[in-house]
Amino acid sequence: MLLKDVKVAFALTGSYCVFDKVIPQVEVLVKEGADVYPIVSYAVASTDTRFGKSQDFIAQLKQLTGKDVIQTIVDAEPLGVVYPIDIVVISPCTGNTLSKLCHGATDSPPLMAAKGIFRNHKPVVLGIATNDGLGISAKCLGMALSTKNIYFIPFGQDNYKDKPDSLVAKFELTVPTIVEALKGEQLQPLLEKF
Repeated sequence: MLLKDVKVAFALTGSYCVFDKVIPQVEVLVKEGADVYPIVSYAVASTDTRFGKSQDFIAQLKQLTGKDVIQTIVDAEPLGVVYPIDIVVISPCTGNTLSKLCHGATDSPPLMAAKGIFRNHKPVVLGIATNDGLGISAKCLGMALSTKNIYFIPFGQDNYKDKPDSLVAKFELTVPTIVEALKGEQLQPLLEKF
């Protein structure tokens, strides 16, 4: 077990189209021995899309982790202090969440979880999924890449012909990224080809 007894806060934000790739990584974390605290953004907690219903995603996360899903800032705030967490994973991390994180905003449960871990100088892992990663969000990507204690699941352009600014993480690299981040290292190579 690669992550035996590691406490992982795993937060999902609203890039619904990749949930089918992200949620299985929660199951892998549990199988690797991690104690996973599931978190969702307000959008994920309340929005049904063509990719699925919010309550179905929440039920799936609860079933995989055995824990109630954190859906409010109030419930996310104790993570890192009252409930010591070793690492926070925000995956998928939208361009919106990336921008807010880089500017110190704390207006959602995933961002509150990140704040709680940053104050203890522990790692935050981002699994980006954004259509504007090489566009308007590129400056925030640059900020995050140069910020201590932020690590990325390796990513690349998922559809450079039709969506040249789009970046998506290789979510199957979630566990190796966490293992390296806990050592203070970025999993390499960072840029992956799709």
